[in-house]
Amino acid sequence: MDATTEVEVGLDARGRSVVRRMHCEAPLLVRVAGTDSSCLLLVLVNGAAGPLGGDRLRFRLRLAAGTDVDVRSVAASMVQPGPRGAPSSYDVDLEVGDGARLRWSPEPTVSVCGSDHRTTVRLSAPSTADVRVREVVALGRHDEIGGRLALHQRVVVDGLPVLDHEIVFGGGALAGPGAQGPGRRFASEVIVGGALPAAGTRVDAGCASGVVHLSPVCALSSTVS
Repeated sequence: MDATTEVEVGLDARGRSVVRRMHCEAPLLVRVAGTDSSCLLLVLVNGAAGPLGGDRLRFRLRLAAGTDVDVRSVAASMVQPGPRGAPSSYDVDLEVGDGARLRWSPEPTVSVCGSDHRTTVRLSAPSTADVRVREVVALGRHDEIGGRLALHQRVVVDGLPVLDHEIVFGGGALAGPGAQGPGRRFASEVIVGGALPAAGTRVDAGCASGVVHLSPVCALSSTVS
């Protein structure tokens, strides 16, 4: 399956955030779930199972200056192998305007045994924006090993790249002490603007977390558990 969904958000005459343009292709469907306040709530809905092996999915979101948007999803995404063993991919492009606010927090992506998937998240925002982009992956279902999953993150702030990084999860050497170790859940949050969390690392039994400042206005928080 090859699908592209695009959403553009602007301000109406009363200064409320509204959808100016939306084009959805299954399985990437979007529903407007809240318009009672200045914040616009968009909900991602899976119109079909997947991603499945061989799928090429793209999601593009553009926020005009001053807009305020929360993006969530109704359920976790189950990345599953396809009939021919081909890998799947999901590309997310987030473009945030001057002074805009974005909270991107979909439900986790679950890497099913035998799958081979790559998610790419590209964020472009000015330093005047207030952005939180959260991604959570789970390696396998209950009592199941996960497949191979790569998460590529690229962040550009004020036209300058501050992050271009890929982390790969899977079995074998990828599950060793030099990679994710025994962890089965990975959470990552990119923060632009506002009060940044303090930089540092913490390692406890079964959990490791850290915060890295990428620029004076941008930080990356990660947790493996």
